[in-house]
Amino acid sequence: LRDASALWGQETAEVERMLRAELGDERLRVAQCGIAGENLVRYANVMNDVTRAAGRTGLGAVMGSKRLKAVAVRGTLGVKIADREKVNSVSGWLRDNWPKLSQGLHDNGTADGLLDLDERGGLPTRNFQEGSFEGALKITGATMTDEILVERDNCFACPIACKRKVKTAGRYQTDPKYGGPEYETLGALGSCCGIDDLEAIAYGNQLCNAFGLDTISAGVTIAWAMECFERGLLTTKDTDGLDLRFGNADAMVTLVERIARREGFGNLLAEGSLRAARQIGRGTERYAMQVKGQEVPMHEPRIKFGLDLGYAISPTGADHVHNIHDTGFENAADLDDVRSIGILDPLPAKSLGPEKVRLAAYWINRQMLHNSMGMCMFLPYRLWHLCDMVQGITGWNSSAFELLKVGERALAMARAFNAREGFDSEDDEPPWRFSTAFESGPAAGVKVPAEEVAEAIELYYGMMGWDRDSGAPTRARLYELGIGWVADLF
Repeated sequence: LRDASALWGQETAEVERMLRAELGDERLRVAQCGIAGENLVRYANVMNDVTRAAGRTGLGAVMGSKRLKAVAVRGTLGVKIADREKVNSVSGWLRDNWPKLSQGLHDNGTADGLLDLDERGGLPTRNFQEGSFEGALKITGATMTDEILVERDNCFACPIACKRKVKTAGRYQTDPKYGGPEYETLGALGSCCGIDDLEAIAYGNQLCNAFGLDTISAGVTIAWAMECFERGLLTTKDTDGLDLRFGNADAMVTLVERIARREGFGNLLAEGSLRAARQIGRGTERYAMQVKGQEVPMHEPRIKFGLDLGYAISPTGADHVHNIHDTGFENAADLDDVRSIGILDPLPAKSLGPEKVRLAAYWINRQMLHNSMGMCMFLPYRLWHLCDMVQGITGWNSSAFELLKVGERALAMARAFNAREGFDSEDDEPPWRFSTAFESGPAAGVKVPAEEVAEAIELYYGMMGWDRDSGAPTRARLYELGIGWVADLF
């Protein structure tokens, strides 16, 4: 343990530079809470290597609350592999197949699909009031590639290289050392706030990385404030004089920094949209797009109904990673990864019947497994590859059934934790806005029927063995999962 007083108040890139200089090792790896975490911003990240974020749910604030500024490590030992031939076979498959499965991610990053979402009517716009954005072409991954990209970056040994490094030298000056915007950032700080200024969004992303802020919650909280401002529920007296109409890029950039530093109106927004709305009142809570206090990411359920169910039942609030994206199961060719678990027929994205709920139950468990393995969701591995990885690396003779139970067990324990902390089934509710129809755009007239969502949640509970009142797994299900001891903790 070392004194971090000199690091406190420094931006993430400077903290990393100072630690490498102090310890005399340029290969040092750093995880840190950032200035936002120091200030206990509810959605502060743990920042890894400056441009990678353990985002969502405020883990940076946990570090800050413990007065832990950073963890610096340097690995020097190799990794033991039980069956190198099996691991090499998976690695070879990725080498041979990623170009046809993930080329768009390489070319234009995670924002490669932004324009497709806009054309489907699924690009969150002006706090999810609309599903298409008139400025979408200005903020696509391809536009970023053409106009401000200076380098593609990759996580260790990954051939896809979906990370971006951007540079702008205009009104907003960005440094490639802070990377570049992901899709979620382009949506949250861009279309969701009605902003089509790519340089301003890139600068907002730089501020979030420099201060350690979750770009999704930052953007959606600002979008909430913008909608409330336009509806007359907030005024310049509340916002320190800022004109918070949609499209005001300067206001967005100003608020990102004020949130991280908890200055003025930013101090309120640092609490997240739900807590801020509860403090303000005036009907503002209605426009907070969140589940369990966590802001909704940049994926619109009105073009993929199962996603709405996934938002509702997620133990961490609205989450798009341990969730189902229905558009990935609409065609027979898309079912390669789920046939082995009994999903044999394509399902329409805009459906929420029993077969979709069954798919959601299986797929969410799989995604929880993915998270438990520390796997990137953009690597196009199939379930059998995950089995080969676990077997090859550890030597364990793990089956797909066992691994899916790992995912379900993780989900069950998170739900049990929530029940112990006071959450119950009443908290499994997606935002009302998704059950109202778009008034315009490609998905005009489309909504997720509220009664179908309620029925789907009820059915999902039954499939998962969750108690209808507490929302936690039943004692019987906990014993079935081999963790019966958890039942005694709540």
